[in-house]
Amino acid sequence: MTATTLVAFDPKPELLGTVRTYKATAAILRGSCVSFDATGVSGSISPSATTLGTFAGVALTSQATVGGPVSVAGVGSVLTVMMAADDSAIDAGHWVMIGAVAGTVIEYDPAIGTHAATQDTQSTAAIGITLEDSVAGAATVGSKVKIQILPQAQQTASS
Repeated sequence: MTATTLVAFDPKPELLGTVRTYKATAAILRGSCVSFDATGVSGSISPSATTLGTFAGVALTSQATVGGPVSVAGVGSVLTVMMAADDSAIDAGHWVMIGAVAGTVIEYDPAIGTHAATQDTQSTAAIGITLEDSVAGAATVGSKVKIQILPQAQQTASS
C-alpha cells in the first residue's frame, strides 16, 4: 500500500444533487472531499481532514486562492472520489468516510465498538455509499470509487 497524494481529477458527476458555492480557506483540488472549517465560519471549506468540521461535499472546481469560490456537489450527488491508498479495494454497497489523507475517503466500518481507535483518529461519520467496485490507483494516486453522497450523523465512541 502506498499513501495517496491527492491530485486534481474529474469526479465525473453522473448526477448532481445539491450544488453550492463556498469560500476556500486553503488550496482545494477538483475531486477532493471538502468539509466545513472547524471554526464554523459561514460558507468556508477546506479539504476534508480528521481535524475539520462536518463533511460538505466534493469539489467540482479547483481553487488555489484563499477566499476564492469553489463549487461543491452535495447530498444526493453521484460522482467519483479518491481513496486514501493506491491499492484500496472496496465493493459496491459499502459506506465510506473521510480518510487520513486530506480530501480522500476510506471504507467505513459501522462496528464502532470494535474499530473505535481507528475511527477516533480519522472520522466517525459515513459520507456516502459506493455504487461500484473501486478501481485501483497507480504509484501515489489513490484508488477511485463512484459514490452517492449520503452523509450520516457524526458518532462518537461511548466510554
